[in-house]
Amino acid sequence: MHVGTSHWALLVINIKEKEFHVYDSLRNKDRPDIPQYVDILRTYMKGRDIDSDNWSLRYPDPCPQQGSGDDCAIFTCKYMECLARRDTQGFPFSQDDMPIMRARFALHFIK
Repeated sequence: MHVGTSHWALLVINIKEKEFHVYDSLRNKDRPDIPQYVDILRTYMKGRDIDSDNWSLRYPDPCPQQGSGDDCAIFTCKYMECLARRDTQGFPFSQDDMPIMRARFALHFIK
């Protein structure tokens, strides 16, 4: 999700736990736009006969945090990659890995 005007974070529908999870490299818990995105998802899910009205919004830990102002998109992609691989024990990356992650993404897109 695009948070504010220049930040990216990941919003996940966790059907098993009946929760919405936010993975945010800046941990913006007080952002008013995040609940708005959740409301959009609730409406979408209602159309598919899933009642998510009582589902909570959670910010799971661990969630690696960025140190620079330019890496939120790479962090968001890495959260997605780790969740897709079910490799979330400690999320095996940090701010220190961002230069190599940027290079790998660039190489992937060039190919």
